[in-house]
Amino acid sequence: TMPAEDFFPGCNNTDFYIHIGMRDNNMAESDWDNFSGTDCNAHTTASWSIPVPTADYSIHKRAEGVLQDAGDLMLYSIDFEYGNGPLSITDQLPYPATGQFIIESAGPLGAYSITNGSIGGAVGPSTSITWTLPNRTGMVGKASGTVWVLLRMTSEINSGTNIFNTASGNMNGNVKTTSITTTVGQSVVNLVKSQSSNTLALGAVVTYILEYDISGSKLVGYQSFDDIPLGNYSPAPPGWINSGPGINYWEILDECGTGDRVLRGDSDPFNYPGLLYDDLFGSPTGFCTGIIVTDVMISASYEGADALINIRNNNKPETADSIGYAVVLSVDEFIGDNANGSIGFQRCVGTGPGSCIWPASADPQMDIDTNRWYRVKVEATDDFSFRAKVWARGNPEPAGWDVTWTDPTPPAGGGCADDVWYTGLAQQGGDGGVGSFVHDHYDNFMVYEPRTSVNTILEDPIPTGITRLGQSGSPTSTNPLRWNLGTIENEGGSYTWWGEVTTCDPITNMGNITGSGIADVYSNEVILTVSCIEDVEIVKTATPNLIMLGDLVTFEICWENTGELDSNIVITDPIPARVTPVSLGGASNVGGILRWNIGVQPPGASGCVTWTGTVN
Repeated sequence: TMPAEDFFPGCNNTDFYIHIGMRDNNMAESDWDNFSGTDCNAHTTASWSIPVPTADYSIHKRAEGVLQDAGDLMLYSIDFEYGNGPLSITDQLPYPATGQFIIESAGPLGAYSITNGSIGGAVGPSTSITWTLPNRTGMVGKASGTVWVLLRMTSEINSGTNIFNTASGNMNGNVKTTSITTTVGQSVVNLVKSQSSNTLALGAVVTYILEYDISGSKLVGYQSFDDIPLGNYSPAPPGWINSGPGINYWEILDECGTGDRVLRGDSDPFNYPGLLYDDLFGSPTGFCTGIIVTDVMISASYEGADALINIRNNNKPETADSIGYAVVLSVDEFIGDNANGSIGFQRCVGTGPGSCIWPASADPQMDIDTNRWYRVKVEATDDFSFRAKVWARGNPEPAGWDVTWTDPTPPAGGGCADDVWYTGLAQQGGDGGVGSFVHDHYDNFMVYEPRTSVNTILEDPIPTGITRLGQSGSPTSTNPLRWNLGTIENEGGSYTWWGEVTTCDPITNMGNITGSGIADVYSNEVILTVSCIEDVEIVKTATPNLIMLGDLVTFEICWENTGELDSNIVITDPIPARVTPVSLGGASNVGGILRWNIGVQPPGASGCVTWTGTVN
């Protein structure tokens, strides 16, 4: 069975291959020995051309950061995915009653135009920004990425003021909108709703997914890599400083041609050069407690490949005073002190062999593979306590954390007040002489300072036409479904519920988050189209079946709506040439054809009509 068009990730794949092998019956041989076909074994390769996707797109707007004090930053980002067409995205920038915003920056570089405004200029009542993405009409695969605009609040806005912001997409006249409301002095709440399918049959089961994210932190650093020119950088691209041993090369790439650029590392084997973030919006700033979020892809040709995110590093790589805490993402199990997972922590003190330990690791909710994007979130909750999670980029953020660890024997000089600390990334050079075939990719690097969020309730009404069958978690109410999330701080997660489709009408649904001190935040609306069948059965009988000339015969026609839709039923019966009608049973007779207009009947309705005549 050929996989559906959505099965194939990325924007550059054109062919799908399946390798089919056969082996002989010598079961003592090593499994699939000589798969190349030089022995009694043989193999072949079948391929298909990946289909051009349906012309469509999706957009979703997010807000990062909290507006509380003058100088606070608000990042509006719009995640997109599109195929087989041109796409433009326009964001009407928010304008409170007295202004109070300037455009700090925007991206991707060269993909946007600003109307009635400029970078560094004030946002006016009619300021908008439009991103024009490449036309992918007729191209295989879908391109995905993020467009963004960063705003700075220049003077305080009254706490509790709601700021509404809407963006719209356009592909060949197909317009979709996405909105977000932020409240000054409160955490930003994002709520996204999705469903398992957009079209189902009557009686099928649909699953709804509610993905929430509450950002209770102040955004202090954002590096999308979109505004860094393409090309190679050694030792470091702008805004970053080099840290660590070995030859260090970094490259800025735009693999899908959308302007959404990424950072890729390259190094010799056994070298692990790092990049430390030195530009928190123009000011080198130490980092100790807070949150780091970034997208990671491990591109390597060997098992054991990994990527590393520096949580805290004092940038003293050649001295005994060097201290660094990091989270590592690996395609296989850790080796070291706690070899039981593919995401875990690393602590290095000093230099040379034995300076690093891997004290805690765990398996996340999915396998970590090469050449696939993941989103990693790590938090330093205090000087020596850390937690981290990972999930596939584009999927809902899982609730909770994959791995947590507190250093029981912290090194001298390792506290927040003991040194200047940086966060950042690292290229893992790999083992076994694989050389430049090992690459780590990074995108959308964000840094937050802690802020407290609010108590929240997640709610989703059961729409008409759905019979609820089950749900995740422990809701306090089942109609509407209501989950008490309690006090949330810098956390996201998702809940699901599922039910049976019991109507043929389109089903719309929208969830919301509310709570003490939070303006209601509604999700996007999802629409389920139900594919129902229209069908009518009909049976005709004659009484009696054996007749003589001049006898009277009665014809009975019985009908039943056996479909799933209301049907407008009309019965017609041509009068046989050798029958003279005597009673028409309420039918009309037009040109020798009897006609009964039964009318619109619901599923399961039935009835009969009769007429009589003599045999002539």
